[in-house]
Amino acid sequence: MVQPATAGTIPDWQLALAACRQRRIGGAFDLRNYWRALACREHAGEPEPLVRAHAFAGVLAHIGLAVHPGEALAGSRADFVLDHLPPGVGEAEFKAAAAEHDRRGQRTFQAGFDHATPDYPTLLAEGIGGLARRVRESRNRHSRPEEHAQLDAMRVCLDGLSTLAERCAAVSPAPVDLRHLAHQPPRTFHEAMQLVWLVHLACVSEGRYAMALGRIDQYLHPFYLADVQAGRLDRAGTLGLFCHLWTKIEELGEITNICVGGLTPEGEDATNELSLLAIEATRLVQSPRTNLSARFHDRTPEAFHRACFECLRTGVGFPALFNDEILIPGLVDIGIPLEIARDYSLVGCIETAFAGRQQAWGDGVPGFRGESNQQCLDRALRAEAKEPSPSYENLVQRFRAELRVFFRQSADRVNDYIARFPPDRFPDPFLSVLTRDCIDRARDINDGGALVPRFYKCAGGENLASLADSLAAVKKLVFEERFITLPELVAALDADFVGHEPLRNLLLHAAPKYGNDDPYVDQIAADMLAMIADEVMALPPIHGGGRFVACAAGNIHNIARGRALGATPDGRRAGEPLADATSPFFGRDRKGPTAILHSMARTACGRILGGRVANLKFEPEHFAGEEGARRFAAFTRFFVAQRIQELQINFTGNRLLHEARRHPERHRHLVVRVSGFSAYFTQLAPEVQDDIIRRRAHV
Repeated sequence: MVQPATAGTIPDWQLALAACRQRRIGGAFDLRNYWRALACREHAGEPEPLVRAHAFAGVLAHIGLAVHPGEALAGSRADFVLDHLPPGVGEAEFKAAAAEHDRRGQRTFQAGFDHATPDYPTLLAEGIGGLARRVRESRNRHSRPEEHAQLDAMRVCLDGLSTLAERCAAVSPAPVDLRHLAHQPPRTFHEAMQLVWLVHLACVSEGRYAMALGRIDQYLHPFYLADVQAGRLDRAGTLGLFCHLWTKIEELGEITNICVGGLTPEGEDATNELSLLAIEATRLVQSPRTNLSARFHDRTPEAFHRACFECLRTGVGFPALFNDEILIPGLVDIGIPLEIARDYSLVGCIETAFAGRQQAWGDGVPGFRGESNQQCLDRALRAEAKEPSPSYENLVQRFRAELRVFFRQSADRVNDYIARFPPDRFPDPFLSVLTRDCIDRARDINDGGALVPRFYKCAGGENLASLADSLAAVKKLVFEERFITLPELVAALDADFVGHEPLRNLLLHAAPKYGNDDPYVDQIAADMLAMIADEVMALPPIHGGGRFVACAAGNIHNIARGRALGATPDGRRAGEPLADATSPFFGRDRKGPTAILHSMARTACGRILGGRVANLKFEPEHFAGEEGARRFAAFTRFFVAQRIQELQINFTGNRLLHEARRHPERHRHLVVRVSGFSAYFTQLAPEVQDDIIRRRAHV
């Protein structure tokens, strides 16, 4: 039997990372769809959950298992999509099977397929075999045929996962006992991490994107303590295993959210040695795929603040900082039990979720581009300008009415779209078996099995500074100081300020701007976020269960939305980008980072529960050395105390960014924070690079 790895037997992760970055992943032929189609054909006529379970197991039974010398964890996606077909499979046969697969259909991200976290704590405690026993016991308690079909499908999925572990055991050089994991719970830290990776890989085998690992420092910690006490593992060995896992995620090429820190379900500080090691691994590996999220609270230890800073100042943009002191009360206010609320993690970029307890996150409808809150404001502005006696109060009410229509239309599109994926035709047995309480309820995750119903994003809070700055300019210069009438402002907007430059300068410089610790405009921003949250909370439930939650994150949509929008009352010209998420509009935040935090504190709306993004950029030389570390710890403590929900920080200066644009071949691995995610700077579109460079750097 393969012995558990000790610090001395763990291969060099740096060699594994270098080899990973040289490998090309992907090709013209997606063999997953081919194997799914064959399995569906073989099991035609059986209940749909079983057909889809056999399709899942069929992929895991056939995928080629790439063997990479020096790997500490078995399993790779390298053979999912190939440049050539395997022997004996003709192109005509492949295309026919792929078309057959496409006709059958599959859930999408927007219909609750990915952006989720399996129930890793239960999986590690019970193992694949333990979950299989629970499935059998539940089957004995239930009698309806449809319940048996659901449970039998879950068993087939677990058998498929066991098959994957057995197949990896036969070929992988990884020093871990995979045959044990095929049927029994892990005994060591290394085995526990290996099982987590196999499940993550199995999710990818189904075509799921941006699946998360959840609170990895919490569910792996018991294994770490046992190994350390038994002398099987030390700190260096543990760090090496984290780096190997991060390297696997880099090879995957997909955003994988990983959460550390925060509170325990009982309300104690959850920070432990693994929290710090996960952060250190992120600092060392420098992959944009390991989307690390760090949870803070009033009692977060100094060492956690320091570790986050040491990682951030490398420029990787991780971790994103989240504040338990505002998120948890907001979740409790909408009915989430306190212990579950304290156990939240993140999926995708920054979306709030409950790992292993909840349906997959939902976000948007394919083919629907949506619109920005600024378009709602533009319509309200033009309608109010036609009134004989316009007022700011009436303008705000018109804007709210426009928002309400926009949100209702968005909700209707979402519900209509989700209705196209009824659970009886599109069951999800694998994610069900790894979500509480699907086994005990004998129900699919999308048919009442999950403990917590779905959250579905309803955007509206993004581009906050553009909205607040525009309303502040109208309120101050049109209605209070009467420098210009509303019809005159609309005429200037229609002309894109051509011939109206003095007015544009007035809008830019005589009206307050969000991000400068100015209560006038900050209160407007706070009022707008509260209004948006109220309107979203009033939306009807989601088809099949769940609720819409307000979100204030836009990734890079501020560029596209700005391109589709005319000039705005804040002085922005037509086609220019809008403000990024809830960050100040680039270049208008002139009083430094403390002023920005004061502005954000005034807009600390506890009901933006889907996720909120705020980006800052610092010049690295101003946080150098021990003094820089102390300054940053004071900054993050202030972030917590002011109940600011989220922060993301770039420590990459513009000098380096300009250099990377001139010589991309020298900076292929330069990572920057974009918005809810990080990316290799040289691989970003030029307009996104421009947006990052434009953001004001603070000292």
